[in-house]
Amino acid sequence: MKTEKVSVNLSPTELGQIDLLVERGLFDGRSDFMRSAARKTLEGYASDFRQFLEPEHLKGEEESDLMWAIGISGLTKGEATHLIAKGKKIHVRVIGLYNIAKGITPEEIRQIILSCKVYGKLTASDEVKEALRDIEERGN
Repeated sequence: MKTEKVSVNLSPTELGQIDLLVERGLFDGRSDFMRSAARKTLEGYASDFRQFLEPEHLKGEEESDLMWAIGISGLTKGEATHLIAKGKKIHVRVIGLYNIAKGITPEEIRQIILSCKVYGKLTASDEVKEALRDIEERGN
């Protein structure tokens, strides 16, 4: 899986403690320590993530109008065409990576997506990203 680089500012004492753990063989390196610390912290919030993605956060909306995922997800051209044909509009909630396929136009996005919140990374054309920003600014 592709990773993203993050910078963290630590005090000399914190950095020294990490280096000692690495020297003792408890971690392969500073990055290994940071990944481990991040994973352990995130595991402690697992129920909060699930709660965020549950339908009650969109009260008054039909459950079928909510598309949510933890991990890697996306919208294909075929799915977009199907949603438009059915007149379906969706709310998108993703923790991870959300990819909107090439070939999906901003006009199609406006016909499909009521709201879109991605915690992580959104991949889409610049025009589609602009359409999503417009949707979020309007509130629908």
